Order: sequence, then structure tokens, then C-alpha cells
Amino acid sequence: MDALLSLVKQIDAPGSIQFLVLSILAGFAIMFVWPRSRRAGRLWLCFISATYLLLALPIVAHAIAGRLPPFQSNEVARDRPLDALIVFDGDNRRGRVAESARAFETGAPKEVWVLGSEEEWLLEELPLAGVPVGRIRPDTSTLTTRDQIAWVRRFQAAHPDSHIAIVASRLQMPRVAALAAEADIDVTLLPSPVDWEPPVTGARVLVPMYIALRVSRDALYEHAAITYYRRQGWIGR
Repeated sequence: MDALLSLVKQIDAPGSIQFLVLSILAGFAIMFVWPRSRRAGRLWLCFISATYLLLALPIVAHAIAGRLPPFQSNEVARDRPLDALIVFDGDNRRGRVAESARAFETGAPKEVWVLGSEEEWLLEELPLAGVPVGRIRPDTSTLTTRDQIAWVRRFQAAHPDSHIAIVASRLQMPRVAALAAEADIDVTLLPSPVDWEPPVTGARVLVPMYIALRVSRDALYEHAAITYYRRQGWIGR
């Protein structure tokens, strides 16, 4: 199962470049490896092209993202002083940096923990956004969202009176919120914007854009992840 999940992550969700390349190669394979199936291969390539064109429309991207489960971000506690700010690494890193900088300015946490991969992009960009290097604490032991929530649960147990906030992309936050509820941890959720938000009004919502394709891809990934988490019993319905 772990090997299958790793393969799925490498292929990525529809809307990603990896998925597009794999789909195009599959279409050409159908056309030229099995000559009698050339019509099927052409139809497949037309289908993939049309799908990506639709996913690149801002109106479609917002519709897909809007179907993610709602969550409570605790607006009352949003600007309270913080003891610890915990940033989950992941997609839309620019948005996470922007929200972390805002939270640091208003909450002045003593520590800013960065949980996730071994890539140092966040560690390099947070100081440039105004977060002092001396307050940043990296932890590369948490490779999944479930690992990150388990880490937060242990951290809160060791600091029971602390006000803790989590920063994650607005698209990932429904899954984070569901896991936090299952873990029964009391934290403030700070959803960050995606790196570049597609337009929401005007004629441009009907113009294909790469930034909209990215939102569609990330939202589809979250839909799939939430469905999988529910089937595994890791979060409620």
C-alpha cells in the first residue's frame, strides 16, 4: 500500500504536468503500439486536451475548490498573541510564507516551527518575509499531513497552556482541520492563500490560465486525499 501511495504521489493529480505527460504518452502508445486502436488514441488525446482546458478555467477551479469540506478557522483567535506558530510545508509555499509573516507580525510567537520536507525554500524565504532566523525551528521528520498533526499533538501535550497556530494552504486546510479534530487538539487554523489566486469575477473567469490549472490540480488532490482518509477511518465524514 505504501508503495502504491508513493507511485500515485509521483504521478500526481489531474491538472499536474506529470499527469499530462503520462496521459499524452499513453495516447501515443495506444496509437502506435496498437495500430488498430489509433482512433481510440486520438479520442483519448482529445479528451485529455479538453479536460486540461476546462481545469484551466478560473470558474472551474473555484468550483472544484469550493466543494472541499468547510472548516472553522477560529477568526476570534486569529490575531491573539502566539506562543508557537507551526508551518506545514507543502504546495503553494509563497502563500504559506505570506500568511506566516502576517501571523508573526500580529502574534509575535516565540517559536516558528517548519514541518515537512528537507527542502530549505521555506527556511530561506521566511527570514526575507520578516521572521527572525533565531526563532525558526525546522523539523524534517514529518513527511505526511498525518505525521505533522501527530507532531502537533505531541507538542501541545508538552506545552498544554500554549496558544498554537497552524499555517497551511487554504486548499489543504480542510484535511488539516479534520485531522486536528480527530486528534482532539486545540489550535488556531490559519489558511494561507494559494501562490497566485485566479480571478473570481469578470470575463477573465472564462479565460484558461495556468494559475487556475494549479488550483484545480491541488483541489482535486485534496478531494482524493480526503476520500482516502475517510475510507481509512483517519477522519470522520
